[in-house]
Amino acid sequence: MTVLRSPRLEALLGGVIPTAGSIKYRHLELLKAGQVGEAEDLEYKRELYGNGDSQRRELCKDVAALANTRGGLLVIGIQEDDQGRAISMTNVALSDAEATRMHQAIASGVHPLPTFEIIPVEDPAQPGAGCYAVSVAAGPRQPYGVAVNNGYRYPRRVGMTVVYLTEPEIETAYRRRDAARRDQNARAREIEEATARRLPTDRPWVMVSLVPDQPGDVRLDATSFSKARTSYQSANPMIMGRDWSWRRVLLGQRRLILDDQYDYTKRAAIHMMSEVHDDGSGTFAGPSMFRHNPDAEDLPFNDELLVNIIMSGLRFLGEHARERAHAAGSAMLRLTIVPGRVRKPWQLYHHDEGWGTEPLGNQADQVDFQTAEAAAPIDELVDGPGLVSASAILGSEIFQGFGLPEVPQITQRGQIRQRYWAGSRDWLSALEAWAKNHGIEVIDEVIATR
Repeated sequence: MTVLRSPRLEALLGGVIPTAGSIKYRHLELLKAGQVGEAEDLEYKRELYGNGDSQRRELCKDVAALANTRGGLLVIGIQEDDQGRAISMTNVALSDAEATRMHQAIASGVHPLPTFEIIPVEDPAQPGAGCYAVSVAAGPRQPYGVAVNNGYRYPRRVGMTVVYLTEPEIETAYRRRDAARRDQNARAREIEEATARRLPTDRPWVMVSLVPDQPGDVRLDATSFSKARTSYQSANPMIMGRDWSWRRVLLGQRRLILDDQYDYTKRAAIHMMSEVHDDGSGTFAGPSMFRHNPDAEDLPFNDELLVNIIMSGLRFLGEHARERAHAAGSAMLRLTIVPGRVRKPWQLYHHDEGWGTEPLGNQADQVDFQTAEAAAPIDELVDGPGLVSASAILGSEIFQGFGLPEVPQITQRGQIRQRYWAGSRDWLSALEAWAKNHGIEVIDEVIATR
């Protein structure tokens, strides 16, 4: 999980990002070798925190102070001198039990819960011992408070020291939190509107968008654009079936524009479109139906296609934010329907095993739908239960617009309900193989869909 992106800390650690699997003991030894001092984003502890109330509270204070400042790294197992400089590796005992104990202390003692990761870093010369690197993000939910008696105190770092926010500073932090939330929503609307202008208007489209809490940075120049075109063109981003693939990779202002249009003289996509931005934000859109009879009384929404678009879109956008933009922490996720120009009632349909269609829920119209919102760690938007769970949370709001309480095909627990994927045997076969390969439980649960 990439919790923290800090060019300063990465330089001090020899260019490594402080994540599990990446940071090694030799990287932490660079702090001692360079006698690197504590700072707003770096703190050392010689030994483990105790299990008493005061020591648990001390751990919470140190984590909250980093989260309330600009994020950073708490290294347990390094001794500092009286000027805060790293002078020796003291090593502490490493165990799953200790990592769990610290995690539980932070989860119960800091509110709201910041994004953090506890990384055991073993000394190869002393198996079972080493350092804990606690990576803490400066999330958008500041201020983070530490439970003290019946209230909360709000620490932050000033250089090497920890101070507590005053009442005016606390109120200011809350106002900034609200402003950051509004900024994220405004950013999402901005990128969604840009994508919607490129979509065909003959039918409704389903659009997912992602805006990271901690923006990344993609370098867009001739070299990176050429590599992106090579990487994206002819690739199929869909999890299940379909012969769609990216055909065009165009360059816009601070973004790449991808679609499946083979005619470069036309502006609109055919079946799918995405815009991925240099800050890690992005949109992904697909149609609500496979085909439409112009003489039909309603516009058909295909339930399985909707779920496939949601899951595939979140996976694609998560990969861009994580791998290309190097955004960290969590992201705001949104799901909306772009209505198109055709004014007919909308009806959700399910293909039965005999290839007929079964209407689900109620007829609806665009006025019945609001934008669905959720949040998820960016690192969870990969093939696995976290992706399925986030998709179910978003999708259920859209299905509720048709009078259904939740998405039938997937669960918010990150599972696949196999009996609701009967529309295409090829899809079901691909879905079961995908689930097996990525640790996703397939269940035979039946729910009420009327």
